[in-house]
Amino acid sequence: MRLPEDFINEMKDIVPKFDDFLNSYNQKPARAFKVNGNKISAADYIALCGQRENVPFAADCFYAIENEIRGTHPYHHAGMIYFQEPSAMSVVNAFDIDADLALDMCAAPGGKTVQLADKVKYLVSNDITPSRALTLKSNVERMGFTNVAVTCNDPCEFEKCGQIFDLILVDAPCSGEGMFRKDETAVAQWSKEHSLSCADRQYAILLSADKALRQGGTIIYSTCTFSVAENEGVIERFLQNHDYELVKPSQRITDYTTYLTHPYMRRFYPHLGKGEGQFFAAIRKVEGGSIRRKDSRVKSDYSVAAFVKELTGLSLDCVRYGDNFYIPAMPYALDLRYMSGGVRAGGYVGKTFKPDHYLFSAYGSFMQNAVLDEDAAVKYIKGEQLEGSMKGFGAVTIGGASLGGVKGDGSVLKNLYPKGLRN
Repeated sequence: MRLPEDFINEMKDIVPKFDDFLNSYNQKPARAFKVNGNKISAADYIALCGQRENVPFAADCFYAIENEIRGTHPYHHAGMIYFQEPSAMSVVNAFDIDADLALDMCAAPGGKTVQLADKVKYLVSNDITPSRALTLKSNVERMGFTNVAVTCNDPCEFEKCGQIFDLILVDAPCSGEGMFRKDETAVAQWSKEHSLSCADRQYAILLSADKALRQGGTIIYSTCTFSVAENEGVIERFLQNHDYELVKPSQRITDYTTYLTHPYMRRFYPHLGKGEGQFFAAIRKVEGGSIRRKDSRVKSDYSVAAFVKELTGLSLDCVRYGDNFYIPAMPYALDLRYMSGGVRAGGYVGKTFKPDHYLFSAYGSFMQNAVLDEDAAVKYIKGEQLEGSMKGFGAVTIGGASLGGVKGDGSVLKNLYPKGLRN
């Protein structure tokens, strides 16, 4: 790989073991995955698929082997795992997170949302670009998360929400220097000028995050670049102008990262660990005080709630947004553009209520279900009908994880897997 000369000259001054750094670009990138505890435990997944090397700073994350399952495999369709670049897993796992309401401000395609969802009570997962927000929504549905709302807003639009979030993750758009080994387009597009323009944009995003963060709340800032201007430079500039303090990262991550100007601002290099480039730092708003959040639950639609209870045995609120009904991800209705306000329960076709795939993905383990082996699961995700004694709506599962929905007549299971998701 031919790297830009200006980039090489900049890296010489900041990267330890520089020759090893350059040699790393001739090596194959590592792949990893996170086991989705919402669908299956890490221990149960390893029992299904065999032992994997653990990512040392994340107990439920593992390095992929050469012949690891792909996105077409039923386990992936069932949301058991999420593939992610290993160093990107370090960001959320670097800190002990305790948050009621969190925001992943620049979230697509969703890797850090997947990491955050089981660590916070409620999560707003946002991306500014509609096409990327749709990808984000699809991944959240596949994971079966019940506590995640997906939005499509410019970061500045969160300012109108007021200072309500306990935690905001800003995985900022950047020049992508840390992804050069995986993305030659990033190499071709790189320039000093682009990096500096990214730094200005990143600082502006932090300003918006500050206006949406409660007193005493935390911002986790990360990039996948090595640029000092985009990393330490952005954080130091922000700290000079705002009353925040750096947060000490966990020892579990400092053993696998290094730092340039401050030990609480960490760097992940491809020649010092299995993964690409990553930078992260957490800053806490030091003012005291508490925040009041208004409970803004919308009145539940009792007929749909009754349908859901009959199907799952659970008493859940079901509210209407447009032509669809949702099980809200949180008891707060924020003034945002929602792609998904929670688990989409379904909608009416004429006078008949049709349950949505997301309902089966999120709550299938509570329904009557048919257990599939791998061969039957492959047929299911191709859209084929299956045999089974189930009557009415239910879920099909593999390895204990819900794959999707069916409707049985006592001998045949009508396949309800969405056509757009089929192999």
